[in-house]
Amino acid sequence: MPGYFATMLLPVLRGREFQFTDDARGPGVAIVSERAARLYWPHEEAVGKRIRFGAGEWLTIAGVVRNAAQRDWAAAPSPEVYLAALQNEGFLRSPRSPYLTLVARASGDPAASVSAVRNAVWAIDRNLPVSEALTMQDVVETATARPRFEVFLLTLFAAVALLIATAGLHALIVFSVSRRVHEIGIRISLGATGTDVVLTVMRQGLVLALIGSLAGAGGALLLTRLMEGMLFGVHPADPWTYAAVAGVLTISALVAAYIPARRAASIDPIAALRQE
Repeated sequence: MPGYFATMLLPVLRGREFQFTDDARGPGVAIVSERAARLYWPHEEAVGKRIRFGAGEWLTIAGVVRNAAQRDWAAAPSPEVYLAALQNEGFLRSPRSPYLTLVARASGDPAASVSAVRNAVWAIDRNLPVSEALTMQDVVETATARPRFEVFLLTLFAAVALLIATAGLHALIVFSVSRRVHEIGIRISLGATGTDVVLTVMRQGLVLALIGSLAGAGGALLLTRLMEGMLFGVHPADPWTYAAVAGVLTISALVAAYIPARRAASIDPIAALRQE
């Protein structure tokens, strides 16, 4: 119907939207998605071209609209053709089309407008049943419920793995410092400051984090191919994502190494040398 694309915030890129003059008395028209225009007329202007379905009448392309996600929010958009409802009364009344979807845009809370939409429909025909009144937010949440749950689980597992890795790195550095007490005592005796000792220990943590980041990046490049269905607008090899993860690992390594580094800096060199 006229006004559909404006209601759904699907901009008309070229040509025009359906009008009320596009009825059974006017020439047949259709509107195609941007994907359909590029697929069927890759090096030509789609507006003005003609298409038909089987042996049906020829329809002139009146406009090109932006792609819409209809069935799969993460997959590439499918080529689509929109037909003028006012030119398809026979189809609308066909038993094969037992229901219609009415979309309405409202200001404020859209759920509060459901009763007003029902009353508008019943003002036309009191016997028309109105069911499954959903807001667009409900539609989006339903369509993305499974991937959002999967991403939540992966995020939870990743957080647990990060905590375990941080704890393990902390324990490893504590063990390393305990084995290097004599060495650290000699360094302090020769003039090393507390800052020098802290930097030495934390450098060890950074080296371990760098090795883990490189190994993790290699594994992620292989595993993210299996997660493409859960990624929306993000490439599996997105460099910014890998840089952010490496930054988080670096910060975790610094946190894990800081406490044992401070303890190492406070070692008494006399007591450390006596241990030997």
